[in-house]
Amino acid sequence: MLSGGDTIFMVLVTGEFLLTILINGFIALVNFIDWIKSKKLSSSDVILVSLAISRIGLACAIIWNSNLVVIHIDVRFTAKLGLIDILFLLTHNTNIWSATTLSIFYLLKITNFSHPLFLWMKWRIDRMVFLLLGGPLIITVSILFPLMEKIQHYYSILFNRGKERNVSQEDQVSKSFFIMIEIIISFLGLIPFILSTVSLSLFILSLWRHKQQMQIKVTGSRDPSTEAHVRAMKAVSSFLILFLLYYTSLFFNYWSYSVIKNKLPSMLSMSTMLLYPFGHSLVLILWNSKLRKVALRMSWLMRCCQRERYL
Repeated sequence: MLSGGDTIFMVLVTGEFLLTILINGFIALVNFIDWIKSKKLSSSDVILVSLAISRIGLACAIIWNSNLVVIHIDVRFTAKLGLIDILFLLTHNTNIWSATTLSIFYLLKITNFSHPLFLWMKWRIDRMVFLLLGGPLIITVSILFPLMEKIQHYYSILFNRGKERNVSQEDQVSKSFFIMIEIIISFLGLIPFILSTVSLSLFILSLWRHKQQMQIKVTGSRDPSTEAHVRAMKAVSSFLILFLLYYTSLFFNYWSYSVIKNKLPSMLSMSTMLLYPFGHSLVLILWNSKLRKVALRMSWLMRCCQRERYL
């Protein structure tokens, strides 16, 4: 029988999970239908589909983990690598690098800099999309996947310490191992954060230079380039904010598992983690003209159906 706190938590994460599936399923479905009609998919749409699918998988891994914590937190820790860990590892890295690739893609498509490296990347970005999506994922997985078994093993020992009085010296948790793991995970997360931060900085610089060159006659008027800059900056900045919130909650989640051995902080951190795959995808729908038009059309059709039902 679930307690009152467990019930509230499950209702909260289930609602966030359903919204994440709805928002990202919408992004994937719209682009899939567009691909069926036109027989081709643009580079930006490929990134959006990769982002949407990975976030659906990430939401499934988080809700799965949430159920395990509510049932019994001890179940989460075994010395064996589970399917949930593999799913989380793949979807976690795929969606972060897809979002970073999207930031870089919009930077190269919208801004204009005369640097030779920038121009070289701008001309080849469409051919580099699959490399940007798959390359970092392969490297990250090849680094973390061999360590997943040891991570689970050491977290299991740390969680059970105090319950078992006789713990052999061989099984004592190595502090140096944990420091190494934290450094690796932080570094792998720091790279996409730095790239996205650089993209946002270059967007600000490009917008400033563009406004310096423009002679706006009507106060408050904006040209299409300015609008594109502002929308892209909102998308990138929302990703950075939610990314920091997500990563902080991720570390707090594992800390609550192993150190304080309390499921309440873990439940709060997982509900916060779900804000990232839901919130950023919602911003992308509002930013992307094609997705926004389809969403408005669907909203109009739903209102028309409701009116006809009450007539």
